[in-house]
Amino acid sequence: MGNYSREEQETCLVFEVETGEWKVYSTIPKHIRKLMELGEMTVVDKDGDRPTAISGILSEKQVSMKKVRVLSEEQKQKLSERMSKARKANN
Repeated sequence: MGNYSREEQETCLVFEVETGEWKVYSTIPKHIRKLMELGEMTVVDKDGDRPTAISGILSEKQVSMKKVRVLSEEQKQKLSERMSKARKANN
């Protein structure tokens, strides 16, 4: 099939409670590259030698969900000052 338009690109993760595994499918090039490094993936579709769609299984521990820490400008400034003081104390 080949290339997927931006509107068609997706990455899907489905967690199977009974097996403790994630089923993964992706047509996003960036995600494909990362997933191919994480585990054994099956190439579902390709354009020449380049995979354009993959699927596979990941263990529960290979997928994490992190809360992104958003800092205000004031918080960033305080952290910057704290790091500056720590660096000066170590020198």
